[in-house]
Amino acid sequence: MPVKTKAAVITGYGVNCEREMAHACALAGFDIVDIIHISELLSFAKDINGYHFLNFAGGFLDGDDLGSAKACVNRFKYAVPSGGGEKIVDQIQRFISDKKLILGICNGFQLMVKFGILPGFDGSYIDQSATLTFNDSARFEDRWVYLKINDS
Repeated sequence: MPVKTKAAVITGYGVNCEREMAHACALAGFDIVDIIHISELLSFAKDINGYHFLNFAGGFLDGDDLGSAKACVNRFKYAVPSGGGEKIVDQIQRFISDKKLILGICNGFQLMVKFGILPGFDGSYIDQSATLTFNDSARFEDRWVYLKINDS
């Protein structure tokens, strides 16, 4: 029996468009798509183990300001399971080391930068090494960005 591919879409605390992201995952061919509230991760009722694609949806995570995602990052980094289980930060580290896919849209991208997942230089994915700041236009912009994989 073939392995079913699973995608997790993280929502909560101001995030929106999680249903659209879940629908996009289904259209992309994932067999199972679960929308998981941040509080379910923080309470350790659910975890990201067993998923193949982790999605941090956009919206207004902890507000709509530069740096607002840092609050969520701190909750993820310092949450400790009461039963001695695996921390969220360790789950994310393993997710990355297993070369699974992670996508952050809008504040989800900001969360990835504030966490240290991006840019991920020197294999460090939990230490923030970059930040986001105001752009030249001093307003929010929404444009298509085209990416190309650098083989090196």
